[in-house]
Amino acid sequence: MTFNLIRQSADAFQTFGFVVLRRFFEPSPLAAEIDSVMADGLGADVSRSGDIRFQSVPMMTAETPVSLSLLDRAETVAAALLGGPVIPTRAKGVRYFGDTPWHTDSDSPLRSVGFLAYLEPVGVETGALRVIPGSHYPQFRDAIRAVGAAGLAAPELPHHVVATEPGDMILLDEHLFHASFGGGIRRQWRTDYVNVPMDAEAENCTKSYFAGIFAPDWDGGYDVERYPSYGPDWRSSSRAAVAQLEALGVYELAATQEAFTRSRRRASGAIHQPGRTG
Repeated sequence: MTFNLIRQSADAFQTFGFVVLRRFFEPSPLAAEIDSVMADGLGADVSRSGDIRFQSVPMMTAETPVSLSLLDRAETVAAALLGGPVIPTRAKGVRYFGDTPWHTDSDSPLRSVGFLAYLEPVGVETGALRVIPGSHYPQFRDAIRAVGAAGLAAPELPHHVVATEPGDMILLDEHLFHASFGGGIRRQWRTDYVNVPMDAEAENCTKSYFAGIFAPDWDGGYDVERYPSYGPDWRSSSRAAVAQLEALGVYELAATQEAFTRSRRRASGAIHQPGRTG
């Protein structure tokens, strides 16, 4: 991306809470990689977060080089949008089922941006992301909550349909109200970024943000041995985020969650628990 295009995208993102980068990546290799990790790493169960039904697998290992390359590319854009150095959550492949009601992805005071790409063409009748532009601003977001929109399966709310083709990347402020209606099963690649904390208050908020992602009592339904949240190849790389995530205790949070998953697998008839899908 050119500097001017990044600047224009940043301006649109700040104003509306989302932007689409058309033909940002080559979709075929990523689609193949997502299909591979889902075939190898998923059980039969479907997880839930409220009324959202999904399956997901982290894509942060040596077996997911396309995902890691896309994560690295997105970092530059995320830094421009958030105005400084950033750290990622984790990249993952997701399979969504049916409708997703109106919701936001974060209530944290931290600014954060999600990068999400559908691997099927999606439009108004086929599960495209729908957003309420500007709802990342607190006053507008609070007004939407006040009328009871959160959690509603209500396609008639005023909104914008973000139709995309494979290869397009949606950049979404995690505080923006969004939903999806009319779609069946659809694949998505997703990662999120927050700023590197620069003071004690920001560090505490960042630790809380990651604690919300890695709930200690949630089984995500995937093979944590083969597809851990942060694979050894990631941890041994020279990426600046590796040490920053370690200093924030993120690897410990992920390890605790994965230990819970192992304990569940040892118990017959385990049922997956709902949790945040970060």
